[in-house]
Amino acid sequence: MPTLSTFTFITLDGYYKGFSEDTSWHHHDKEGEKYSEESLASDSTLLFGRTTYEMMASFWPSPRAKEMFPKVAEGMNKAKKLVISSSLKSPQWKNTEVLNKNWLDKISSLKKKTNITLLGSGSILTQLAEAGLVDQFQFMIDPVAIGEGTPIFKGLTNQLNLKLVNSRIFKSGTVLLTYGK
Repeated sequence: MPTLSTFTFITLDGYYKGFSEDTSWHHHDKEGEKYSEESLASDSTLLFGRTTYEMMASFWPSPRAKEMFPKVAEGMNKAKKLVISSSLKSPQWKNTEVLNKNWLDKISSLKKKTNITLLGSGSILTQLAEAGLVDQFQFMIDPVAIGEGTPIFKGLTNQLNLKLVNSRIFKSGTVLLTYGK
C-alpha cells in the first residue's frame, strides 16, 4: 500500500529553519549523501511547499549539484515533483506539477496510487499531519542548536502521538528518527 512520508532536517532545539529562513546549519556529509541516494531509489513522488521547491529548484538542476552530488542530483531531477503553491504558475524544474486549490484532497487521492515524500516544507507538513495523511515522519536531527527559528510543527492544533519505528546514528553525530502513527 502506498504511503506518504516526510523527511525534514531539524536542529536539536526543534527548528527546521533558522532566522531569515537560514538552513546553513545543516551539513550533508558522505554518509548522509548515501542515505539520500538510497531514498531517491524508492521512486517516490516528491512533494514540496513553494519556498522549499524554489530552494531545491535553484540547486539540483545546476552544474554545481551534479558535480557535488551526482547521484542525488540525478534522482532529484528525474523524480516526479509536486509543489503546493497559489503563486507559482509555470515551474521551470522538469517533471513538476503545481497543486493549488483543494490540494489536500488531491494529495489524499494521489496517496492511494503512489508513494509520496514531502521534503522539508514545514507548514505543509503541519497541514498534512493535522489532516491525518502522513504515514511516516523522518527527522534528521543535526547536532546543533540555533536558539531561534521556525519550529517544525508551528501552528499545530492537535497533539500528534507517534511511535518510534526506526533510528540511525550517523558518524557525524546526526540522528535519523523515523516515527509512524
